[in-house]
Amino acid sequence: MTHRERNQVFAAWMRDHEAILHKVARAFSPAACDQDDLVQEIRLAIWRGVTGFNGRSQPSSYIYRIALNRAISWKRRLRTYRAKLDHYETEKTNATTGSYRSDPRLEIVYAEIRRLNDAERSLILLQLDGFSYEDIAETLGLTPSNVGVRLARIRAKLAQRLKGK
Repeated sequence: MTHRERNQVFAAWMRDHEAILHKVARAFSPAACDQDDLVQEIRLAIWRGVTGFNGRSQPSSYIYRIALNRAISWKRRLRTYRAKLDHYETEKTNATTGSYRSDPRLEIVYAEIRRLNDAERSLILLQLDGFSYEDIAETLGLTPSNVGVRLARIRAKLAQRLKGK
């Protein structure tokens, strides 16, 4: 693949799937400035990964896989450099920034999604974006039945946490 072809594929993927990057970043970081940094890291990882795409899956599945892996690595790395942010201050910051953070009810849901572990967060994000159990299983290396069981547990956990909020 030439450099020009790589750039064309990357541009098409970003045009068609940019929202995936923001969803993943939003689910992995409560702070808007960190979300922007993470989106940039994901873009770079996707650009590097263009040549590794073999076409056996949908580009969106491949992009999700890269985005989730980068977000998990980023989160682990960030933990070593920063103390945990005060939850109240973080949510206050998010509530006042950007078009991706405009609905307070959605912020409550994303705050609960951020409390999930990395595997649970990855599963629920893929489901919220309309991926089938088979596609989720392929993206995360699970079986479709395992995806179904895990998602049922995650939905129940989120419903319980969101009850009364």
